[in-house]
Amino acid sequence: MAKLSKTKLLSLISQEVQNSLGFYSSELATQRKEAIKYYLGEPLGNEVEGRSGVVSQDLLEVVEAILPSLMRMFTQSDKMVNFEPTQPEDVPYAEQITDYCNHIFTKDNDGFSILHSMFKTALLQKNGFCKIYWKPSTEQKKESYKHLDETQYQALLIDEAVELIGVDEIEEENGVFYDVEVRRKKDYGRVQIDPVPPEEILVSKRATSLEDCDFIAQRVMKTVSELIDMGYSKKLVESLPTTEEQIFNTEAVVRRSYDDETTDLDASLVDPSLRVVQITECYMKADMDGDGIAELRKITVGGSGYNNYVILENEEINKIPFAMCVAIPMPFRFFGLSFYDLLADLQQVKTTVLRNTLDNMYFQNNARTVVVDGQANLDDLLTSRAGGIVRVKSPNAVTPLQTPNFLNDGLAMLQKVEQLKEQRSGVPNQLMGLNPDTINKSHTTATSVNQMMQSSTQRIELIARCFADGVKDIFKNILACVCEYQDQERIINLRGQFIPMNPREWTDHYDCTVQVGLGTGNQDQRLEVLQRVLAVQEKMIAQGGMGMVTPQTIYNTLEKYLQNSGYKDASQFFINPATQPPQPPKQQQPDPMTQLAQQDLQMRGQKNMMDAQLKAQKLQSDNQMKMQKLNLDEQKLAAQIIKEQKVNEIEKEKLASKILEQGLN
Repeated sequence: MAKLSKTKLLSLISQEVQNSLGFYSSELATQRKEAIKYYLGEPLGNEVEGRSGVVSQDLLEVVEAILPSLMRMFTQSDKMVNFEPTQPEDVPYAEQITDYCNHIFTKDNDGFSILHSMFKTALLQKNGFCKIYWKPSTEQKKESYKHLDETQYQALLIDEAVELIGVDEIEEENGVFYDVEVRRKKDYGRVQIDPVPPEEILVSKRATSLEDCDFIAQRVMKTVSELIDMGYSKKLVESLPTTEEQIFNTEAVVRRSYDDETTDLDASLVDPSLRVVQITECYMKADMDGDGIAELRKITVGGSGYNNYVILENEEINKIPFAMCVAIPMPFRFFGLSFYDLLADLQQVKTTVLRNTLDNMYFQNNARTVVVDGQANLDDLLTSRAGGIVRVKSPNAVTPLQTPNFLNDGLAMLQKVEQLKEQRSGVPNQLMGLNPDTINKSHTTATSVNQMMQSSTQRIELIARCFADGVKDIFKNILACVCEYQDQERIINLRGQFIPMNPREWTDHYDCTVQVGLGTGNQDQRLEVLQRVLAVQEKMIAQGGMGMVTPQTIYNTLEKYLQNSGYKDASQFFINPATQPPQPPKQQQPDPMTQLAQQDLQMRGQKNMMDAQLKAQKLQSDNQMKMQKLNLDEQKLAAQIIKEQKVNEIEKEKLASKILEQGLN
């Protein structure tokens, strides 16, 4: 098969973008825009001048009532997610991976804000998204070196991480030396997690989940300066047209227009580097090499529309970097339902009833007047003041106009709407501001309150279980990022200890489970159960443990009790037995007969050792005597040799003297 040409690739991208869910003119974009307006309580557009314009904010009330419970479920523990090995060789690293990934999410990134944005967006606008990716960074630091010799200077220059700023050459008697100033660059990176506004996401209509999605894109606005700093070609970036997103993306307009946050100032008129252009990061499957198999690729294009698209990046990737959570999933559909979908019509009805009721109350308090033409002074009627006089020509010239009173009907209708809201949302109005004083002072029984709380908790727990799948995807992407990109060991602070983390020893073949707590309504029940468990464990420990209770199980109970009480770090109060070194095994008391035999054997061994030592000492003494005798004989022999040498020398001298005398004669 032929390779996919650039022209065909751009045509494919343009087609996927225009037909995607979430495009500017799509029904999905309209629904999400309206959801924001309903949440903010903006006017409906059917207001009448002189009449009430109040807007009911039922959507806001329900979302803000559910959100705290969801956040507490996911953030009440310092280990939001636990990783479980799928292969036996991965068991030793499972705990390290769990600690490190949770550290990245909560410490390196603002995990609470990320979850808050995702959850709130899902409750309000169907689906919440976040992006998980590796963000490389470079740290630059100036360094100065004094009096370097030639070898040190050349070694500094060949360092690729060093950029020479300035050098002073110094000549001395013993050679040439250098004072050098350099800029050292250090490359590092971190896992970056960003919540993504829903209007930036484009999804293929064929997709039902992220797993089977063959096209998903993020449409973002960047300045020319930002793109050049990201490493894209300056020539290509400057050729991109200025975006018109502010005109077409009505979702973004509604989001930004609240409290007059928009501005007409175009910064690009002052600084061209601040010109805003549109960038679309497409994660799609395409057969670029012509082998008949479509690969997952990241293709970044600038501009808008087929004729204006410019390819800035095209690379093969392993995984889509997005995670998603849905409050109310719909089978075989990518986007689920939001509470806007459940409550929009009820908020309209309640708004209408509220307005009519308030208008009726106003007309009751400020009733209109019937005046017989020519029988009353209109100036007196139009001047309203306490104790005022109205001049009339006949007694019945001025009478009030009767206005029907339907306040009771309006209040009954409001109650009916509230009941429907409770049924659809699963959140009773009594629980939106419930406190202990409310229970004590009202006629509501404790049993009925518990029933309401349990019913509400079940609904919230179901949403939490759906959100847990999205949280799993976040942590799986975190693990995949560190395994692929982190090539250096990193030391982090965990529970007061500095522990090295080296992802090069790990794999990303792990499954993970999310630690989702129960609702706040039965927190006291959980604490009571844990107290009972602890009491039973203490009794069993007093009886020797009975093979069922150990210090570790006691610690686990105490840890859960503290977590449910709001204390995440149990190490502040108790020491985890698993972190302590193993105790040496207790020695068993030996048998008395065995002990006597061991003592007898020990005494015999000591006697044999003493005999051997005596023999060795005697042998050593004999050897010393022999050595002394040998040394003496050697000394005698040496003295004899020296004596003989002296005699020979004397004889030689006598002989030489005799020869000399004969020569003289």
